[in-house]
Amino acid sequence: MEYYSAIKRNEIPAFLATWMNLEIIILSEVTAQKLPCQRSTFMGLESDPMYTFNWTTDNVEICDNGALCQETVLIIRSGRTETAILATKGCSSEGTPAITFIQHSPPPGIVTISYNNYCDDPLCNNRENLYEIWPEPATLHCPTCVALGNCLSAPSLPCPNDTNRCYQGKLQVTGGGINSPLEIKGCTAITGCRIMSGIFTIGPLWVKETCPFKSLTPRKVQSGAMWLPTSYWSLELPLLLLLPLLVH
Repeated sequence: MEYYSAIKRNEIPAFLATWMNLEIIILSEVTAQKLPCQRSTFMGLESDPMYTFNWTTDNVEICDNGALCQETVLIIRSGRTETAILATKGCSSEGTPAITFIQHSPPPGIVTISYNNYCDDPLCNNRENLYEIWPEPATLHCPTCVALGNCLSAPSLPCPNDTNRCYQGKLQVTGGGINSPLEIKGCTAITGCRIMSGIFTIGPLWVKETCPFKSLTPRKVQSGAMWLPTSYWSLELPLLLLLPLLVH
């Protein structure tokens, strides 16, 4: 009897220890399933979402068992208008850990992009901005300056969306007591050496345009004037004298 009691006394502590260890494991698993996630929503317009949109937040929520953290953003822009941004982050009972990026409609024109991230680490939905999401459009850059004489510096600047080429030329303006050269560099949508649109006389002023590496044949424009973009205007005076005959 004493031997049996001794065995029984030894079994009870071992059983209790096993039960306590099992309870600790279960509690740890339950606790681990409750993720802390950032929580916020945003609905608004941004003029430059790449640099102005801030998605940081101090709000945190504890998810239910088995839930994931998520962050989702929908971005829409039409032309050169402001960009609509609808964004949300928080807990989600649906989804599997993955990052999804979709460019629904690429530029130019209307641009629609969505981004979604499901993750299972604490506070993993912590994206702060739209870097790597919102595409930086490929922008034409041109040397840009206007100078009386020669441009001493012409920094390369981004062009507006409605331009597609760089212009480099010189104007010699004379008449009315003025005799001054102008150097012009910048972005344009005009083809050829015709920044003056074929108009060479403005009141008492006469304008001569010179564009290196441009040589186009004269043609008639709607106003009845002629635009004459040649390389170095070696024949500008004879051609100008013939303008009245050509127009009529």
